[in-house]
This record gives sequence, structure tokens and C-alpha cells, in this order.
Amino acid sequence: MDDFELKNTIKELLVRFHSSQLPDAINRDITVPNFRKANKVIVVIGPRRAGKTFVLYQLMKQLIELGMQLTDFIYLNFENEKLAELKSNQLDLILTTYNELYTEKRPIFFLDEIQNITGWERFVRRLNDEGYRVYISGSNSKLLSKEIATALRGRDYPVQVLPFSFREFITAKGLLLEKNWEFGPTRTKVKKAFEEYISLGGFPEVVLENRLEFVDQYFKTMLFQDIIERYKITNTELMRLFMLFLAKQYGGDYSINKFNNFAKSSSYKSSTSTVQKYSRIVEDIYFCFFLKAKQKSFKKESAYLKKEYLYDHGFINYYNTEKNMGRLLENIVAIELMRRKGSQPNYYKNGFECDFITKDSSIQVCHTITDENKKREIAGLLEAVRKFGNTPVLITYDQEMEIEGVKTIPAWKWLLQ
Repeated sequence: MDDFELKNTIKELLVRFHSSQLPDAINRDITVPNFRKANKVIVVIGPRRAGKTFVLYQLMKQLIELGMQLTDFIYLNFENEKLAELKSNQLDLILTTYNELYTEKRPIFFLDEIQNITGWERFVRRLNDEGYRVYISGSNSKLLSKEIATALRGRDYPVQVLPFSFREFITAKGLLLEKNWEFGPTRTKVKKAFEEYISLGGFPEVVLENRLEFVDQYFKTMLFQDIIERYKITNTELMRLFMLFLAKQYGGDYSINKFNNFAKSSSYKSSTSTVQKYSRIVEDIYFCFFLKAKQKSFKKESAYLKKEYLYDHGFINYYNTEKNMGRLLENIVAIELMRRKGSQPNYYKNGFECDFITKDSSIQVCHTITDENKKREIAGLLEAVRKFGNTPVLITYDQEMEIEGVKTIPAWKWLLQ
């Protein structure tokens, strides 16, 4: 596509955007700081279909509330087939075209799925050097925070967007929490909504349409577009087997040998180096994450002891005919910790085990405390508290009681704190 034709295409897309209205969307619990002196490129990252584009719209609405207009923004989605032939040396045409439309404005850039343009980072760095405000988004391995820091040379400020939290879920369902809601009739509605959240997961389309089967398409898109095409993986069936293995082993101990043995028993060829590579990939594309164990001190992590969780428990529900409700609840807590802390927690294992360790808390998750499991669950939790000097948290499905000085809290209440 020559420059003249491309400019007309960009002009058409900008005029169409500026003459439309921003779509309605669920406000996400995401805050982007207003930097007063530093000019940072805001980078919105996360899994496919988690709502990153709508977060860009939310940020635009916030700027409009401060007095800006839609025409102050350049918004382009680089997954649009009309921009498929655009090359990095043509990106300057975006600003040139905008200036032909609005001669006196200095735009704010919103560049969606910018990683589809090879060499995009040079253009974004130049915009940043010239003082433009830039927001970019992306969902695959070409726009990872560890690579962004290199590509943008420290100009980036990453904002992670994961599937709906439980608080965002009940907002999407139209449930409002009044003051002291946990003591009134809203409590029952919240508990019912939590049952639905457990069943559906947090992908916005799945929640709004009540269609869990959508996650199967997300799974296939991750497999074929984010992995097979971008990483040039030749053994498609082994990678598919690996992802399904992870979807069924959630919340459990993870090891490369465990999958190798499973693959070989299923007549697949596998190796340690292959599984190591696959493990990095599935974490990079936000399919799952691996937590490392703490043993002797908070500063030291085990290189071998790991547990694996999925970024959305909708995959668990779709690919497992029989679910372990205790581990499912644990996976939900793990996602929330990733969302709140912005960094991976750990777990504790040294004779006793505690599910999650953060600087502030030792967290044990148990679906239902019984006479049979009470001693084990409390022992692991209190051992971790003694070891790391933090606060005990015992999360259950729906129990509120006190055990050896530790108060339990239902997951639906903890998720809304």
C-alpha cells in the first residue's frame, strides 16, 4: 500500500472514530497514575479477551471528563485488516494525517495491538521523546513487560488487565454494594453471584453472555495464533496436550518430569528442554503462571518446587468434567493475588504447607474446615506465620469461625475487601 492510499485509510478510520461514541463498558478497577514530570508510555498488557481495548476506552472517558474531546485522541487498532500492510517506516503518516484533519491540536495516542507492526517501538520512542502522551496495548509475547522495558528503554509504565475480578463481575451483573451490605439482604445476592462466578470465570464476553463455551475459542486462538504462529512451534499436538495437562493439573505441584512421563505414556515424544520452552511460552501469553516455594527464608525461593495456576478458571470448568472445588477456590485466590499485588506470590513447603505467601500475609485456602483437615490446615498456616512474621489469613468457601485464634473468612467476602 503506497503512502497516499494509506493516508486515506488512516483518515477514514480516524474520522469514523471521531464521529462515533465510545462504547459503554464495565468500569474496571484499574488506576493509571497521572505523572506530573515523567512522560511515561502507558502499556496495557494481559490475556486475550480480558478487556484491554475497553480499558483504553475507559481511560479516554476519564480524559474527556477532565475537559478533552474525542477529536483530541488518535485511536487505531492494528488488528484491523485495513492496516495489515502498514510498515514501521509508514507510522509517521498517522500524525501527518491527523494534522491535516486538525491543524491546531496536539493528540494523545491510543495504539491498540501495536505489536502487530514490526519495529513499532522506534515510532513510540520518538513520540515519547517529542512529549506526546501515548497509550499502547497488546496481548501476546511481543508485548511482554520484560521485553517492553528493553524496547522502550525505561519509558514504559505497564498496566496489567486480567479477566474480571469478583468485584468487577458483580458490577457487570448489575449488583450494587451498599454500606454494610454483608449484614443485609444483599449478602444472599453476593453469595449467589459468587456461585455463578465460580462456574463462569472472569472473561468479559463469557460473563456478559453467560456462555462458558467461548473459552474454547480463546484456548484455540492462544494455541494457534499466540503460540504456534509466533513461536514457530512445529509439534502442535504436544503443545495442545501440554496446555490441556495444565488445565487439569491446576493448583497442584508442577514438574517437567511429571508432564514428560504423562506425554510418553500417551505416545508423544517429549524432552526436558522442550517442556522448559513450553512452560515459558504459556506463562508469557497469560495462559497460566507458576509459583515458587519459600522454604528457609522470605528471600530464598526453591528452583524446583512449583505450583501452577490458570489466569482464568473458566478454562478449568470447561476442560474438566470433574472439578476439585478446593483447588478451584485456590486458583481463584491465586488470580486475585496476582491482580492485587502486581507480582507473583509464593507458597510455603517444608514439611507443612501454606498455599500463598506475600510480604503481608500467609494465606491458607480450604473449601470447608472439618475435624479431619483442621489440624493440617492450621499447622501449615501457623508454621508459615512463624517463619515469615506476617498475618494469618484462612479463606473458606462459606465458613466464618475462629480456630486457634485465627478467624476464617469466606472467599466471596475476602474477594470484595
